[in-house]
Amino acid sequence: MRLGKRTLLSGAAAMAMLTAAQAQTTKPAALQDADKPLVLAQNTPSASSSSLSNAELAARLQAVEEALDAQRERAQADRTRLSTLEQGYNSAVWSFDNGRPSLATGDGRFTFNVRMRFQTDYASFMQDQTHQAGFAGPNDLGSGAVMRRAYIGFDGRVYRDFAYDVRFNFGGSNGGGAVGGNEGDPLLNRFYLSYIGIPDWHFSVGVLEPVFAGELTQSSSALMFIERPEIDNIAQQYGAGDTRRGIEIGWSKPDFFWPGDNPQVTTSFTGGTTGTTTGHGSGVGTQPGGDEQSQWIIRVADRLWSNGLSNFQVGFNYGKLIYTGGTGAGGGVVNLQDRPQMRVDGTRLISTGNVAAKTGQMFAVDFQSNFDNVYLGGEWSEFQLDRQCGSGSFTAGPCFGGNSQTVADVPTFHGWYVEGTWVLTGETKPYTAQAINNEVGGFGNPVPSRPFSLDGDSWGAWELAARYSVTNLNYNPTQLASSSQLAGITGGDERIITLGINWYMNRNVKLQINDMIVKVKRSSSSAAANFNNMSQDLNILGVRLAFAN
Repeated sequence: MRLGKRTLLSGAAAMAMLTAAQAQTTKPAALQDADKPLVLAQNTPSASSSSLSNAELAARLQAVEEALDAQRERAQADRTRLSTLEQGYNSAVWSFDNGRPSLATGDGRFTFNVRMRFQTDYASFMQDQTHQAGFAGPNDLGSGAVMRRAYIGFDGRVYRDFAYDVRFNFGGSNGGGAVGGNEGDPLLNRFYLSYIGIPDWHFSVGVLEPVFAGELTQSSSALMFIERPEIDNIAQQYGAGDTRRGIEIGWSKPDFFWPGDNPQVTTSFTGGTTGTTTGHGSGVGTQPGGDEQSQWIIRVADRLWSNGLSNFQVGFNYGKLIYTGGTGAGGGVVNLQDRPQMRVDGTRLISTGNVAAKTGQMFAVDFQSNFDNVYLGGEWSEFQLDRQCGSGSFTAGPCFGGNSQTVADVPTFHGWYVEGTWVLTGETKPYTAQAINNEVGGFGNPVPSRPFSLDGDSWGAWELAARYSVTNLNYNPTQLASSSQLAGITGGDERIITLGINWYMNRNVKLQINDMIVKVKRSSSSAAANFNNMSQDLNILGVRLAFAN
């Protein structure tokens, strides 16, 4: 085909030159003379061009044709690349990442992930059948089962710079005891939007779980024990823990000061929890309604050292209870309390009772670390409430001459825990350096190197765990009320030794067994006659089967 084109073009060029030569020889003499003085005419290709051979013309034509072919190939390649990019942008691809269905556009600017999590718990409470005379504590905690968590939701990204998370919860905790009934958990468990367009930062608003101390940075799917220690649950009164309305700003950057470190600063302004009217003042009599409760918390932490597998991190935390959302001019109340690390029965063995306080503050310091397949962690917390005078006749002391909202004293409570685990099969706990949820700077479940399978003769990952926790909710427990002071607070002192074994069958399925040895010392009031009349020892056996993707 090309040979025919070249022959045809060569013949046409030869005919054109022959015609030009004939025209040159037949020009009038006047015109011929007019050409001579022009320099341009002397440089124009005339006879020299006509002297080119057919082979030379064919070579020139071949070079032009090859250049055109190369240009056409480049244009085709450009069209192919543009078509590929366009198809990638318009297409969406489903994938399954360890059991998590995910949908993403070809350019990655839009993603959609389906999340599921459920945890079913069983507990057996073994209490002493006989108690000292005058015993006033609970003596028949209810054994049984509860669907602790049943999450379904979705998360992802929009235009790459925005992230969203929506989660509903169909599980809950049993109320029990004086609380009564099934407490449930809020159906709308999480619903927030985050801007992540600035590297290492996130700005979140909606219903969220704030980043705060200790095990609150662990996902509920990665808890080493069935429940978090008491002091982390009590911190919820100061704006942490439970999902609640709020805004959050966070920053974290690995290797910022030196290789291996990971500084983090996260601050949140939060309101009340979802799914309840608690924390909303409704007003009393002619008094206006109270505002929604409000809190401010901040966490500063840094992973001081890491070698890629092992890590060591410390954190400092402060929480300010700005307003309890009280009713009318009298302000609100705060009740610091928790169950004995099991929620099948909702009875609180330690509780301050309702303390008249509009404001308060807490401080906490924690550390988390893993050295290969061994994990160590702990936390110390202090809780303060600005207790108001309330009603009464005072002839001396801070309440004399004041009003009911005058701060009478600052009851202070504290607690701490230390815990450790050992993964017998050698896997390590992964560390999350950056995240836009409460898991930043937290540790996850070890990933079994050989998932459980009878066919494959593999048994997943096995972990031994132990924790010792102390929570003291007493404040001057023997102090009696008088005309110059308020009575002390007898919230109780609870100490729990927890021994556990965790079986990680695969990335998604986990079985946990906990044995809790509980010792409670508590008086029902500051009166000497009621000293330690609510004290008791008991044992709790708990089992959890969990799935998370």
